[in-house]
Amino acid sequence: MIKAVIIDDDITTIQGLTRNVRWNEFGIEVVATARNGRDGLEKIRFYRPELILTDIFMPVMDGIEMLKAVREDGNMVEVIILSGYEDFKYAQSAVKLKVNDYLSKPATLDEIERVLQETALKIEKRVASEREDKELRELLEYNLPITKKQMFKGLLEPEFCHTPFYRKVSEYLKIDLSGQYFTVLLIEFFINRERSFKPSDVSLFAYAISNIVDELSQSKKGVYVADIQRNLITVIVSTPSHVKKDYVKMQVKEIAHEFLEKIQKYLKLQVWASVGFIGDHISDIPKSYSAAVDLLAEREAMRNKQLIVAEDVKDLSKTATRRPMESYQVIIDAVISGQEDLVEERITELTKSLHKGDVPSISVLREFSVDIVGILALALYDHGLQIEDIHAGFNMYKELELLYSIPDFAAWLRELLLPICEVMNRRSSQKHRKTIDFIMRYVQEHYAEDITLDVLADKVYLTRNYLSQIFKQETGENYNSYMTRIRMGKAKELMLSGNYKIFEISELVGYKNHAYFSQLFKKHTGLNPSEFNQ
Repeated sequence: MIKAVIIDDDITTIQGLTRNVRWNEFGIEVVATARNGRDGLEKIRFYRPELILTDIFMPVMDGIEMLKAVREDGNMVEVIILSGYEDFKYAQSAVKLKVNDYLSKPATLDEIERVLQETALKIEKRVASEREDKELRELLEYNLPITKKQMFKGLLEPEFCHTPFYRKVSEYLKIDLSGQYFTVLLIEFFINRERSFKPSDVSLFAYAISNIVDELSQSKKGVYVADIQRNLITVIVSTPSHVKKDYVKMQVKEIAHEFLEKIQKYLKLQVWASVGFIGDHISDIPKSYSAAVDLLAEREAMRNKQLIVAEDVKDLSKTATRRPMESYQVIIDAVISGQEDLVEERITELTKSLHKGDVPSISVLREFSVDIVGILALALYDHGLQIEDIHAGFNMYKELELLYSIPDFAAWLRELLLPICEVMNRRSSQKHRKTIDFIMRYVQEHYAEDITLDVLADKVYLTRNYLSQIFKQETGENYNSYMTRIRMGKAKELMLSGNYKIFEISELVGYKNHAYFSQLFKKHTGLNPSEFNQ
């Protein structure tokens, strides 16, 4: 309810207003009345109303002085003046009151209620807007770690730097990457094969390494962690473009060696790194990333090299079967989001790609399997799970003994991943509940506006694809279906009221194209709009 305070030295006016106005119908409650400005100011400060109805000329303190004090308190409450015509002329010349409206005495009940209804609607819109702003600020802080990860990981993708999401987030985080060179550094580690291997071991080592990398990157200007996978960490290094490229190359190598030394010193792991080429613009980051991946694929043929740069590899065309790490990550992302159909699709794409060119040997397929299990273990670790929680008694080496061909590999992937996908789909992700609740409520309140998923993603500082995934995961339906369902529900309500024509309803629920609205309505209800209310 909207709280209101009435201040007037005429008791008849106060009694007439409190008794005769249909306050409840407008969602207003009169919480206090006063007979002069001083008492009125005390009541306003105590009750903090959203609406004030006040006279101007009153004893002790007049309405002008009272409103001055209210505004000096920083209170932007809505004000309706109740006064004679000459009184209001005086008020206008005396001070800018920032009043919502005024009523000249004597005012009719209809006039009073019209102004109250308009003011109540204005207050409700303002309160809703303030609530949305507050929620968005909270969501931004809540989603900020995810948002930062999405921004830097996104820079590995072509054209991402030109998206509105990148511009908005980089501006909010005050990260200016203009006038820089960019190089991508990849760091890969392995648990020694002689050591007892469990998927959870990889997760713990990856967690420890990510802490080391985070600590080092935060202590160095222009070093950003872009992605952390099972045993592969991607770092973007930016350097002022006024520095010579030879110096940049030397600086990136020094950073890479520092990472390698720390990981070896504290975790005693086998570790390699590769450095992509130096790009002149932020849009070159994906190319530098791709080059670094290609270089790292050469490590088996260059066992004496711990840090691999372009000068070390003369002929990439002779590279052994390249491990499709990007495909692995896409598959695991689909598993974690609980999208079984997408997991099936990604597995099919991966196995088709393996049939092209040279068919991988048994040992290579088994290495691919170890890679996938590692990425999966790390992803599950982030959600407080281990593979053993879903596949009891899971043993990596026993699993490897089953793999002799690409069909074996594909079948093994399905048996491993689909049950996990089902578990993730059932898990209620409280991490995203606040975001989805906000989106659903926002749609219900703004269904007449053009609120695409891009618009909403922009509001909550998440990428469109990520928001689409978590919306489907939390609600069981995609965003466009949800929007259509809400709009059709509102359209049916308006039709049943009998107060609107079909073309008016179409526009009121957000469809300027009336024919398209009719098509959607029939698809949703089985009836044409003209048939619905007959």
